[in-house]
This record gives sequence, structure tokens and C-alpha cells, in this order.
Amino acid sequence: MKIPFGIAQIGKAFRNEITPRNYIFRAREFEQMEIEYFIAPDDDVWPVVYKDWIETSWNWLVKIGLDVHKMHLLEH
Repeated sequence: MKIPFGIAQIGKAFRNEITPRNYIFRAREFEQMEIEYFIAPDDDVWPVVYKDWIETSWNWLVKIGLDVHKMHLLEH
């Protein structure tokens, strides 16, 4: 059995804006986070791992205080 591999990163992104009035130029700064989770393509356990990942993520979001009524789980 192969161990699944996951990687996460946090970084900054910038968007430059020019307003139509007075030609004001500014850069907006955003914090972004990305999580990638890899499973071997020939591994037939991915549906179980995927379901576990969704459940674990959902429980974590609830634990940190997000409102369940405002969250949507898209089924694939």
C-alpha cells in the first residue's frame, strides 16, 4: 500500500488596480492558501480516501467556527 501525499502552501498574491477617477494606482494584497492531496492513479481506494478527506475537512471547518448553514457541500 502506498501512503497518500499532501502538500499545502500559503502565499501572497497581488492585483493592481487603476481607478477611472484621478488615475489612482494601487495594489491589493491577498493571502491565499492551497492544499493538494495526491493518491496513486492506479490505487482503487481513492473513493474511500476522498470521502474521508471531505469528512475530515468538513469537521475541521465546523470546529473552527464556520456556520454550517452557510456552507455547501458539492457532491461529485
